[in-house]
Amino acid sequence: ELRDVKILIQVLKEAGAEIQVDGTTVSCARGAFPSGSINPIASEIRYSLLLLGLASALKSELLLPMPGGCKIGDRKYDLHLLGLSKLGSAVEETDEGIHIASSGNIGAEIEFYLPTTSGTENIMIAAAIADGETTILNANTRPEIMELAKLLNLMGADVECSNRVVQIKGAKSIKGGIRYSVMPGWDEAVTYIIASTMTGGEICIPDFSLDFIKEDARLLKEIGIDVFEWGGSVYASGKKAKRSFDLFTAPYPGINSDMQPIFAALAFVVDGKSTITDLRFTERFKYIDELKKFGGSVHSFGNTAIVEGGRPLKGAEVKATDLRGGEYFILTDLVSEGTTVISNVSQIERGYENIVSKLQQLGANIESQQS
Repeated sequence: ELRDVKILIQVLKEAGAEIQVDGTTVSCARGAFPSGSINPIASEIRYSLLLLGLASALKSELLLPMPGGCKIGDRKYDLHLLGLSKLGSAVEETDEGIHIASSGNIGAEIEFYLPTTSGTENIMIAAAIADGETTILNANTRPEIMELAKLLNLMGADVECSNRVVQIKGAKSIKGGIRYSVMPGWDEAVTYIIASTMTGGEICIPDFSLDFIKEDARLLKEIGIDVFEWGGSVYASGKKAKRSFDLFTAPYPGINSDMQPIFAALAFVVDGKSTITDLRFTERFKYIDELKKFGGSVHSFGNTAIVEGGRPLKGAEVKATDLRGGEYFILTDLVSEGTTVISNVSQIERGYENIVSKLQQLGANIESQQS
């Protein structure tokens, strides 16, 4: 039900793929993909970029509208194009979008100048049925990458992941007929842990492991939040006093840039000044101007924000600037006096499924007003 997933399914189906959705199960087959033009709606999501790697692997041709996603600064896709070109695909940027054509890939050594999640995934997909071995150096090897490797291997590929290195031995073909369960949403879990503990509450998240969020859990404990795992579930309590903190984002296993707005909201309820430094997206603090409407003390400069906690906050009318920034406003309102009205909530719906009902289940006074 995530908006981005819905768009991706729509784009794939219109391009010839056979996809059926039955509750929480999605069945996929290649069908006639890729056929015809790609719906321009693909430009609204970042992960439309993976259609390039898919077309490359299938020895096909594709014109992709320029990718979208959160407007959080300079989000280049040059590493995607560089990697696909090194594998032998012809890639060209035009006024209409990104054009790729492949007659078959040859393995290569590809080194990223910075770790990229979707860039790593794109090369893994394209190299899965290339001729020879591909090595990605300085890859992003966060849990999602590991899960993709497991899926590809079940389908007959040969992918091996270690810390920041991915090796793919190209197979002649890979097969379908696989059933696979999607990993838990670690980012959603961290969000609800912080949401509940900001208000001094407690939460249980079943069927989850701290292995996905080791560094996040370490920082939460340092702040004063009790976080532990027992019986296949994660428990968190925010009843103790909370301390200020310094956060630096980093590639996995560090704290992901996606989480810095969520931790920034937590900083409002701790004593003292906390600093949030984003080493990946230096312009991810666009939400700060909207955040000042709540009346708290928060300032940003360069790639850093400083939040002074412990001050009273009041509800406000704000606009979600991006996915996580929008969620930030929801968390901040949980500890604010009065009512907050958030517009442009489609940004939040891109990455949080049924967020209103889940927060209501936790006791929040929140409702969605459909336009």
